Amino acid sequence: MKEVSSLKVQIEEQMKAALKAHDQLRLDTLRLLLSEIKNKEIEKRGNLEEGEIVALIRKEIKKRQESEEYFEKGNRSELLEKAEKEIAILQDFLPPQLSEEEVERVINDVLASWPGEASLFPVMKEVMSRLQGRAGGEVISKVVCQKINVG
Repeated sequence: MKEVSSLKVQIEEQMKAALKAHDQLRLDTLRLLLSEIKNKEIEKRGNLEEGEIVALIRKEIKKRQESEEYFEKGNRSELLEKAEKEIAILQDFLPPQLSEEEVERVINDVLASWPGEASLFPVMKEVMSRLQGRAGGEVISKVVCQKINVG
């Protein structure tokens, strides 16, 4: 069985610190994140890799960002504020994002070693696996489309 991800260990340690500090919002947010990680591990029947945990954190952030829109429309300022704080807590565990120039360099490397004509989805898949959550899909997609002249 694979060893436990250092990111998961870091989340568990932060959860313990939040428990000791009586920081209920941070504690609840991290408990929910760890339960999502555990569910994915059960589904996968093994420990998650760092990149998979980062993807899960991004998914949780996206859920809260979508909720923010509804809270704003419904004049639920207390829920909006809670969602913003949860997003900030979750973002603490994301790796630093690469600049567009750094993403472009990785894409150029992929395209240089690409056998035959490059098409969007296979190139995107390869770039995403190399970057492992260090760049958003929108940025990667934009640069790949420019490079291979799609749309």
